[in-house]
Amino acid sequence: MQTTPWRHRWIGAGLGGAAAYGVATWTMAVSWSVRSPRWWEEVSPRGVGAVIIAAGVVLWIRLPSPRIGILITLGGAVYYLQYLRAVDGWRFAVGFCLAYAWMAIAGHVLLGWPNGRLPGLVDRVYVIAAYLISIGTQTIRFVVDDPAPPWAPHLPQHTTAWGAIGSASGVVMGVAAVSLVLYRWSQASAAQRLPSGRVWLGIGAVSSLKIAEAVATVLPGPDRLKIGLALVFPATVLALVPAMSLIRWLRLRIGRLRVVGMMQELDADPGTPLGPATMESALRRTLGDPTLTVAYVRDDDTIIDTTGHHVDRPTPGPDRAVTEVHRRGRLVALIEHDAVLDEQRDVVSAAVVAAGLAIDNARLYAMTQAHLDQTVHSRLQLAQTAFDERQRIQRDLHDGAQQRFFGVLMRLDAARRLVGGPDTTAAVDAVIDAHRELTDALGALRDLVQGIYPAVLTDHGLAAAIEHLVDRIPLPVTVVVDPQRWAKHVEITAYFVVSESLTNVYRHADASTARVAIRDDAGALVVEVADDGRGGAIVGNGSGLVGLHHRVVGVGGTLTVDSPPGRGTTVRVVFTQTGGGPA
Repeated sequence: MQTTPWRHRWIGAGLGGAAAYGVATWTMAVSWSVRSPRWWEEVSPRGVGAVIIAAGVVLWIRLPSPRIGILITLGGAVYYLQYLRAVDGWRFAVGFCLAYAWMAIAGHVLLGWPNGRLPGLVDRVYVIAAYLISIGTQTIRFVVDDPAPPWAPHLPQHTTAWGAIGSASGVVMGVAAVSLVLYRWSQASAAQRLPSGRVWLGIGAVSSLKIAEAVATVLPGPDRLKIGLALVFPATVLALVPAMSLIRWLRLRIGRLRVVGMMQELDADPGTPLGPATMESALRRTLGDPTLTVAYVRDDDTIIDTTGHHVDRPTPGPDRAVTEVHRRGRLVALIEHDAVLDEQRDVVSAAVVAAGLAIDNARLYAMTQAHLDQTVHSRLQLAQTAFDERQRIQRDLHDGAQQRFFGVLMRLDAARRLVGGPDTTAAVDAVIDAHRELTDALGALRDLVQGIYPAVLTDHGLAAAIEHLVDRIPLPVTVVVDPQRWAKHVEITAYFVVSESLTNVYRHADASTARVAIRDDAGALVVEVADDGRGGAIVGNGSGLVGLHHRVVGVGGTLTVDSPPGRGTTVRVVFTQTGGGPA
């Protein structure tokens, strides 16, 4: 819930605005006796600060970060301090030294838009220099020139050396600010240029007027020109602030119309399934951000992109933001976009809500595609594994049983030649050797068949087969198996999971004990093989668990390995489609 932060934002903006208007009212009251006889010359200079404060309070509340609103509100209050130059004493000193501090704040706003942060070292150096120059030159001028009240915009003043230095410094800083903004414009993304451009253009236009006023102050010229430029500036600001507000309102209205257009586009052909890439493209066009990406959250909380490939969870950055999409109380997607879109979060929220169903459907589409790709890959790997297994059986038959049967044939042939001869003992010995060789050959065949598909698994089920398997492992193994039968392909896969895992434990884990647990969990078959060995096992290229992983995925199961170094390994397999039943 964001109720409390927004409540604090409203309270802070209200108190800040009240304080700023208090400063404005006080300065206007103490300086009212020194004013132009032509009332229209007083309207824009005295009223512009109030408009700036109002704009600051609105932005304080509306923008994602309150920094810009705070700066603008502060700038509006500081603007009025220059009117203290109309009275004497300490108030004149404060007004004179801080007369142009508001211009440094304007530069701070210009370079810090839209979040109030200064992105680079050059920006920070500029802002620090702007505050030092705007306040420092006036302070030195106050000490050196010893000015006397009253000062007012309509009263001409003699330009001293330090006054010229201050004006020239203002020109340099103004040109530097415009240059920095132009550079930032050239480097900005498409999503940043549209909303920030109006602000940069507006403040740039106002800055140009102040630059012209400063140039007129330095160069010789009529006083009326200087006073006229000083009066044009606040009048321009009075016109720009509502104009920029109107532009922002129109942009939001156009953004909402784009949301409606997006929904019409998505509903144009209800019979055609909405692909993730189509959904992403529609959001990009609607929100005006070509860098926008959509990542979908699967049921197991893993993240996939529009092509169904696994990706890392997107995280916010200095220029990037992440918007969560929820459906029925569950996180279904993450939209990563330019942080500038937070300025129009109403439009973003409307687009997310309006497209929520379409996003959820696109998520299901992406999940199906990811599962299909994973299944195809696993089936291909499983086919390769089966081919490798057939080659192994062929080698075992050729090098083992076939050679033994050939030896039996040779011994029987020798016995046949000796039968009826004088040396009957040799014939008997040849038959005995042939019998022994045949027994060994049958044993080799039995071991080979046991490795392919144990007969005990077919006759007595998974529990008996695992007990028989464990008896042949030279390692203490604890076995807990539910006496239940499952589908044939599931039992075969579960048997080989245990067989391969225990073989890995014996060969590689350096373990003293192992544990096998096979149980029914709400219709799912869960197989766990754990050991107390050295850990560090992974499922990856070159790992003995890769073939096991593809075998499990090929029958619709999932395999996870928990193997922290030095803390043993646990292989866990879950088969959801078991076809199980009571034994």
